[in-house]
Amino acid sequence: MLDFDDMELMQLQFCMKQTQKNMSMGGEIRRYNSIMEKIGTEMEKRKNETGAYTTEGILRKLDEQIERYQSS
Repeated sequence: MLDFDDMELMQLQFCMKQTQKNMSMGGEIRRYNSIMEKIGTEMEKRKNETGAYTTEGILRKLDEQIERYQSS
């Protein structure tokens, strides 16, 4: 199984959306839809569990980074 962090997963979603217009065969389109569904499901799961991809989650991560920089 692949293990993407939040930003990698968001980048993968972006890349997939950019290549969608190049899909022409039925199998490609079905796999594209399947992959996008899995990406969306994982992103929603992370959003609900950790607040990823939300304003609150971003602010929390920034606060953690500031704390680390101040303590070093």
